[in-house]
Amino acid sequence: MSLKSNFLEYIESIKKRVNANIYTIINVTLISNPYITKLPKKYILGGFIDKNLPLLFIKSSSKFYIKQLFLFLSYIISFFIFKIFYKKRVNLNSTILIDVFFLVDNIIKDREFKENYFLGLYDILDNYIFLPRLYGANQNPFKLIEFLKIISKDKREFLFEFELLKFRDFLEIIKLITLYPFKTLKLIQKDDRFFNIELIEDIEKQQFEAFSRYILGKNIAKLNIDKVYSWSEFQVVERAFNYGVRSNSNHIKIYACQFYLTYDTYFNTIVSDIDFKILSSPHIVLVNGDYYILDREYIKYKRGVSLRYRELFKFNGIEKEKYTLILGSYIEKDTQYILNNTKNLKNIIFKNHPAVNINKFNLKDIKVVDSNIYKLFKNSNLVISTASGTAVEAVACGLSVIIVASQDNLTSNPLVEYGKGKIWDIALNGDDIERLYNKLLKYRKNNRKEIENIALWYKSNFFIEPTKENIIKAFDMESDI
Repeated sequence: MSLKSNFLEYIESIKKRVNANIYTIINVTLISNPYITKLPKKYILGGFIDKNLPLLFIKSSSKFYIKQLFLFLSYIISFFIFKIFYKKRVNLNSTILIDVFFLVDNIIKDREFKENYFLGLYDILDNYIFLPRLYGANQNPFKLIEFLKIISKDKREFLFEFELLKFRDFLEIIKLITLYPFKTLKLIQKDDRFFNIELIEDIEKQQFEAFSRYILGKNIAKLNIDKVYSWSEFQVVERAFNYGVRSNSNHIKIYACQFYLTYDTYFNTIVSDIDFKILSSPHIVLVNGDYYILDREYIKYKRGVSLRYRELFKFNGIEKEKYTLILGSYIEKDTQYILNNTKNLKNIIFKNHPAVNINKFNLKDIKVVDSNIYKLFKNSNLVISTASGTAVEAVACGLSVIIVASQDNLTSNPLVEYGKGKIWDIALNGDDIERLYNKLLKYRKNNRKEIENIALWYKSNFFIEPTKENIIKAFDMESDI
């Protein structure tokens, strides 16, 4: 059994021993997102550092309260801005909610709301209500003034959490925040100092949305809603919301939509039977491909649709193997590491991650491109990347791929053992990149049929074509259209 599998069993065993409540549901350490808590990295790679627990608790809790005070005040300001500037009120004429992120900065920039998470669904399902998760405004709630003016003009239906808030809800949020550090102490494990140190250290990393989304779930449970289609990475925002709904309602069915390419290190995305029993899980998990379907007793894993990857099914193959494509990561130092170690390769082109400022990189003698990736795939033979699901898209299109391992964290590799050493491989350091580059290009030149077969396997196992029939089946929409 691998260390990653051992880690999952380790976390599951702790979940089974603790009393389930909102404080355990939203606990950062138990959720185990490797980009928030250091527990997975230290468990798998080592690096345990002993600390004084009482002093650590004071330090971490102090930071927690300071951060939460600021975010709570921001939340109150957002509430009043909503009441003043949002002139439209929801018409609850549908029993279906679309729970999805609203990127506030993008909407303000574009002067309109463009929903990109469930593209294709709205062509079939025309009676629904958006349940917005506002992203990008908690640090500056005054952005919402312009945002709400734009949304007010949109003819679609929106149910904002502020519309359901009562005075008692604010008091409950205060209570939840106040008690959280002390409730965390109840999770301390006997004879497991390693876990206990990370548990206390993680107190300061808790998100404010853990509390507000729980309240939202409780309020949604009171409405005449049948289904919630929720974009889900099964992080604290989803777990808190699910618990709020399921602990207060038996009539609402939650569909967790995992229409993305995940990694074996994203432990937080995995939904287990214990999550169902403690009411933090959805009822159904819709996945992007057959490979992601897990065998569960209580949770139903089901084929979803690749709504965000429809261009993959239109790709007609590589036209000319001309370039090596470097794809930037949202982790800036990983991108810089790749750029520093690919200077000797020929015909390099670089596409930056959209969330990263390109001016942070030294791109001398490197051609920068901003075209659609499938257009770039047509004239490329190999992709170099890290922490990017695009690597799976590239392999499914027949390109070779080098995954560059993270130098200071767990490596997020979306590919699996199938085809390793043939169509893809992993570079553990800078010296590996050029060696694997030559190895993979030589293999693809001499084994074209094998490359095609591996690409087809990835396309068949990691993607599901978003046809009308597949969408209707995935979302159980037969009675809704």
